[in-house]
Amino acid sequence: MTVRQDNPSRELFPERVAYANGMLLDDADFRAEQAYHRGRLARLARYLHGDGTVAGLDVTAGTGPDARVTVSPGLAVDRIGRLCEAPQALCLTLSRWFEDRQAEHAEELERGGPGTQTRLMRAFRTGAGDTPDHVLADVFLGFRDCETALRPAFATGNFDALDAVSPLRLREVAVATMVLRAETDPPLPRAAHGPALEGDFAARLTALGERKRQTGWIEDALWNGDDGTVEPDIEHPADVNPADVFLARLMLPATAGTPPARNTAIDPTADNAARHHAYSTAELLALIATGD
Repeated sequence: MTVRQDNPSRELFPERVAYANGMLLDDADFRAEQAYHRGRLARLARYLHGDGTVAGLDVTAGTGPDARVTVSPGLAVDRIGRLCEAPQALCLTLSRWFEDRQAEHAEELERGGPGTQTRLMRAFRTGAGDTPDHVLADVFLGFRDCETALRPAFATGNFDALDAVSPLRLREVAVATMVLRAETDPPLPRAAHGPALEGDFAARLTALGERKRQTGWIEDALWNGDDGTVEPDIEHPADVNPADVFLARLMLPATAGTPPARNTAIDPTADNAARHHAYSTAELLALIATGD
């Protein structure tokens, strides 16, 4: 099964297909039909609910040598409004993740020679007080397509083929990514809705209306005008899809060395509080209810 990125570009003027009897349609027309409806729904979800966790997706870190990082089942809206649904828990084995980082360390040393400060070495942080020596890693959730159900199709491209196939279906899946943060002070997501509103209810409502009119339209900041791709936010490192949503920051105990190694004697911790949440109307009503 092939997993692929689904990276729609910004459509300034969305178009839908205008059908007529006897009209010849090809695959581009059907893709345009899907893109129109998917794009409209995504725009609505993004502006009415915001991006972030809708339900579930709690990140926990296990203990012991065979510890795993687990993302519980749940639903999120990504930064361009697509639904990222994980009907089952997503898991990652910490020992395997550290082994992959150490393999990257060896590759960097081979390219740069002795004395190279590899990414894993830069990520090592000396603990203070009750905090052990550790590395930081961030967990992101993203929308992906999986090609399934191959079906015979006309060959495309600069060649001839009698046995060409193409995927009949695209299965939408949610993929969790855990990324080592080697920056000195890696940023967390900014406040989802800007500075807090001040004053009584009437003043806050007026200020909220002004904010929606003046800065509520985010498309120009969300999309790169040069190539139509999504602009990363402050929490996105270069190797993460900028449409993915931040879930949690992990503190993974480590021991100094070349390279640093995982410390299995101390339990890792997960901070889920910095993520964005997308709230339903019922949840907002529960939030403001006084209980009287």
